[in-house]
Amino acid sequence: MKGFLLLIMGGIFQGSFGIGYKKYPPFSWAVFWGIYNTFCALSAFAAALILSGGGWRGGFGAAPIICGALWGISAVAFSKAIIKIGMSMVYGISMGLSSIVGSLVPMIADGSFPEGAKLAWMIAGFAVTLAGTAVITAAGIRRDGGAKFSIVGILLAALSGFGSGAMNIGFNLTPEVAGAGAAVSAVRWLPVLLGGCAASVLWGIGEGAVNHEWHTAVERGCVKRLLILAGVSVIWYLALLLYGVSTEMLGGELSSLCWILFNSLALIVSGVWGVMSGEWRNSKKNLLFIGMAILITAWIITARSM
Repeated sequence: MKGFLLLIMGGIFQGSFGIGYKKYPPFSWAVFWGIYNTFCALSAFAAALILSGGGWRGGFGAAPIICGALWGISAVAFSKAIIKIGMSMVYGISMGLSSIVGSLVPMIADGSFPEGAKLAWMIAGFAVTLAGTAVITAAGIRRDGGAKFSIVGILLAALSGFGSGAMNIGFNLTPEVAGAGAAVSAVRWLPVLLGGCAASVLWGIGEGAVNHEWHTAVERGCVKRLLILAGVSVIWYLALLLYGVSTEMLGGELSSLCWILFNSLALIVSGVWGVMSGEWRNSKKNLLFIGMAILITAWIITARSM
């Protein structure tokens, strides 16, 4: 039970951190992205250093770093896809693919598929999760006044989903780490997050330099924005840290299913924040609430397969 509670807390943090960088002026996007990911990398390194008591080097391996770099590149693709096809469609494509890829690939890699009734519950959970994600996506598209179609945008959104799923693949490929609890989670996440943040920081530096935007880093209001981004990076990191601890506590061959539960709960929470922040003020919310109810049902069904 405690493992599920930590997973729920992680999902709440994951669905909440995005409200902290919906606005990033006075920074340009590239400057914001470079600075924010620097804070994220510092959060990951500081937590691993403090919690592991110096044993953070044990989790490094090439595969987690590569998976992290793929996630970092895909995060850029996510933001660029939004420009082309809109936030709602990108979230639907990205979250759907991330949930499935991040859960299925680790199971395929270690041959840990369930059997019998649990397999049926798992397949049903996946199907209902995709249905709920599709309904919420449709609600967002209707709110935004219709869908924008772009082959490039759809491909970028798909890349962002695969890259996000690669985060969990990298987490599962981390070499065996001694210890327990938050210390193990912090060490296992470190190579993945450093690889991803490095890719994102380099992109931000490059785009900011090409477009001559780095002067926005010292414009009026930058200190307040820096403090907000620092806080957001900690919330984002805590989501992943709690997720890692929950997978260890739940254990078993189906712990990788935690990823789909983690993502679906984050989508529900982000929807709640969207309503509370006024995003749906002038739009009908019925379809959104139906999608959220479907995802809650999917959460329960998927949990039955563990």
